[in-house]
Amino acid sequence: DAAMPLWRRLAAVASAAASLPEAVGSEWPACQERDLVIRAAGQALFTNLQGYGATGGCFLDDCIHSDKFSASDITLCAKVCFSIPACEWWVWGSEDGEQKCWFRTGDDGRQVTKEKPGKWTSGHKSCFPPGTTVLARGNAKCWAEDFGYDTCCDPTHGPTGNIQCWDGVYTFDSCCFPPQEL
Repeated sequence: DAAMPLWRRLAAVASAAASLPEAVGSEWPACQERDLVIRAAGQALFTNLQGYGATGGCFLDDCIHSDKFSASDITLCAKVCFSIPACEWWVWGSEDGEQKCWFRTGDDGRQVTKEKPGKWTSGHKSCFPPGTTVLARGNAKCWAEDFGYDTCCDPTHGPTGNIQCWDGVYTFDSCCFPPQEL
């Protein structure tokens, strides 16, 4: 709340940080919790991962409504979680021979996995590489004024987005997908 005095906001942040697990708040990569998987346990975060560049390994092959995607690097898990407001935890592991990221709204499904050391690694939203910034959904070069990802690309507008957004320069394909896949 902007009306709340700065000292009170800082105290609230410090209080919240004190309740997080010890690994959280450490510097990357020390903040990662190795051999820990966070199962869904009712806290799987299903969201539009396609807008961040996810193209495969998604739940039921649908990256528009998924809690996971195939990823080539653990840093992608941290960067995408950092970019999704509702994400609190990310998980890096293997499923069906593919490395993937999963996203969670909480950690109720915490499970230590010593039987296969190194298979799983998890991290809190605050665990990310230095220099991480919020990822833009779609192609950031397309958005201005009243035109943004939600206005133009939201799945509720159908498979080709909001037709009022597109002209000869801006198209669904060039704007609703990032220039690079994850």
